Amino acid sequence: MLPPNLPSDISQKRLVKAFEKAGFISNVAGGKGGHYKLMDPKTKRFITLQSNVFKQVLRDKLKQAEEMGYDATEIMSGY
Repeated sequence: MLPPNLPSDISQKRLVKAFEKAGFISNVAGGKGGHYKLMDPKTKRFITLQSNVFKQVLRDKLKQAEEMGYDATEIMSGY
């Protein structure tokens, strides 16, 4: 379940670190431009994270992580 208080703007690097603490692997070859490619080592699925992370984008990326079996509140606690 998504946390109720999501920040309206978050830095890309801080969010990548939060995903890494949750278990994702970042900087997998294939990221394009200023994008980060985050890989879930269990399912081998990817989340692409662009440089401008606004509230709606953050919500979408957290939903993708939840579909992979991660807890969004745990990811945001690492933020």
